[in-house]
Amino acid sequence: MEPPTPISFRFNDLPTELALIIFKHAAQPPFAQYVPYTRDPYSSALSLCQVSKNVRRAVLPELLHTVLLLTPRHLLAFVRALRMQKTYIDQQHDLAFDYAPCVHRMSIGEFRGAVHIPVPYTPPPMPELECEFDIDLLAPVILGVSSLTIDSRSLDLLTRCLKHLCNSDVNLDVDHKKSLFPL
Repeated sequence: MEPPTPISFRFNDLPTELALIIFKHAAQPPFAQYVPYTRDPYSSALSLCQVSKNVRRAVLPELLHTVLLLTPRHLLAFVRALRMQKTYIDQQHDLAFDYAPCVHRMSIGEFRGAVHIPVPYTPPPMPELECEFDIDLLAPVILGVSSLTIDSRSLDLLTRCLKHLCNSDVNLDVDHKKSLFPL
């Protein structure tokens, strides 16, 4: 009896459309699938974003569909990513990607540091947002989601986004069917 012949499979033998479907499925955070929750639900998608520009473009909408910003560190990292994308867009860089149309659900935990006046008797806040510039970047994302969960201690962030919207010519032309804020 002969030993079984090993099956040879190369990923690049797949049609591009099928490969992209596999990437999109693999990029979904565990809370969007029926798999056990992991410590970093975005780790698979972030790894896939490093494969190539095309894979990154396919994976980012899945990665950004539900954004969890549960700690000040997460919120500030998201703001840094928005700043980086703004720079990429301004430079017409290959990695430029508009986050706002892809974010459909967002959850924001407690964030001390969104205001310039620190709350008394609290630990020092994370580095504060660069007031107007960061609110200008956050407002279209936060106000464009169809589902927003926000900790009551972070309502100031939402208030600042709404004030920014009222005081500026921000166009919230985000492609969401049922936005919480039909603007």
